Amino acid sequence: MPFEKFTKSGRSYKPKASITSSGLIGFNNGSVKRFDLNNYKYCILYYDKEGRRIGIALTNDENEEGVCKLRNRASGADVSARAFFDFYKIDYSETCRYDATWDDLEEKIIVDIVDIKDRNQ
Repeated sequence: MPFEKFTKSGRSYKPKASITSSGLIGFNNGSVKRFDLNNYKYCILYYDKEGRRIGIALTNDENEEGVCKLRNRASGADVSARAFFDFYKIDYSETCRYDATWDDLEEKIIVDIVDIKDRNQ
């Protein structure tokens, strides 16, 4: 197999999700590419209280219960989640970045929001 030249240096391709102080869940370009976010218009948010994980199911069905508008932007994508954060008492007073992963079994993007300091206890 021949070598493939890598020409995309200076960019991050690791999928990340941010919880912003304005109540958004933001996705970087790595997430957009890895999870094909440009192919979806909506998402549904889930919360695992015990594991402190957010699940994001992607959909194009605007009539599905609990659907939220997924906004694709030039620098990533985001979804307004203030009501979700308030309902589950998730602190969004400071913007924080987390790794985002895909769970094949759940068919969701998973964002583990346990603080690093909490994991060490």
